[in-house]
Amino acid sequence: MRLNGTIILKGAGLHSGKECELIIEPCDSPEIIMNNVPISKFRTNGSNRGSDYIFGSEIESEKIMTCEHVLSALAGLDIFSGVKLTVRGGEMPALDGCADRVCSEILKHCEGSENANVIELTQPIIIYGNKNRFVAAFPCNEFHVTYSVEYKYIGCQIMDYTHSPENYLSEISRARTFAYESDIEYLRSHGMALGGTLDNAIVIGEHEIKASGGLRFANEFVRHKILDLIGDLASLGKKINAHIIAVRAGHELHLRLAEKIKNLQNLKGEKILNG
Repeated sequence: MRLNGTIILKGAGLHSGKECELIIEPCDSPEIIMNNVPISKFRTNGSNRGSDYIFGSEIESEKIMTCEHVLSALAGLDIFSGVKLTVRGGEMPALDGCADRVCSEILKHCEGSENANVIELTQPIIIYGNKNRFVAAFPCNEFHVTYSVEYKYIGCQIMDYTHSPENYLSEISRARTFAYESDIEYLRSHGMALGGTLDNAIVIGEHEIKASGGLRFANEFVRHKILDLIGDLASLGKKINAHIIAVRAGHELHLRLAEKIKNLQNLKGEKILNG
C-alpha cells in the first residue's frame, strides 16, 4: 500500500509523559524518512535501562524514543517507502500502546499496493544474548516468526506467525506493551514510564493482571514481542524474507540483528544477503 494523505497524531510519550506529535505524510523516497533522515541511516539501540520489555527503540542521533510501534504498523501493512515521519517532542506518542490506532489511521489514507525491495538471506545469522537468549534469522521465501517468551507470573508463551497485512491486523497489531507493577515506582523515579496508563499498557502484578478491557488475547505478551520485532526490523529500510526464531529476546537483540544485517549488506562481495 502507498500513503495518499497526511496523518497527525498527538499524545503523551510513553516514557517522558510529555505531549508529543507525529506527522505521517507521503513523500517521494525509496524508504521511510524520519525527521529528514532515511530510516536505514539511523543507528538504532535497544535500551537496557531497567527492563528491556518496556523500553522502545531509541534513534541515537535524534534521540527519538519508542519508535517501534509506529514502524511496526507501517511494516505490518507492507509500507517501506514513500512515507515521511516528523516527530516532535523527542518520542512517539504512546497512543494505545500497540499499533492498532496507527494502522487504523493509515488504512484511511492509503491505496493500491507496493512492490517493496526485499532482503533475501542466503545463510543463517544468529545473535546471542545473556542467559540463553538469542534471535536468529534463517533463509525463507516469506517473513515468518517463531517467538518464545517466559515471564514471572505469566509463564511461557510461544507463537508462530506468518506475515501478511491481513494476519498482522488480526493477530499482532492490537497486542499492547506491558510492565511489572513492581517496576513502575522505580521506573517513574528515574523519569521513565511517566506516560504509561492502563489505557496504553498492561500491568503485571503478582496476583492479577491489570488492563483496560482485560487481555485481548490469552497470549498477548508474546504477540506484543512479535509486534516489537517487526518494528525493530523495519529499521532495515526494506522488507526481509526470513524465518526469525527468537527465544526470550527483546529490543536489544532485535536491533543487534538488524545492525548485523545492515553491516553485511554494506560489505562488498558479501554473498550472505541479496537485496
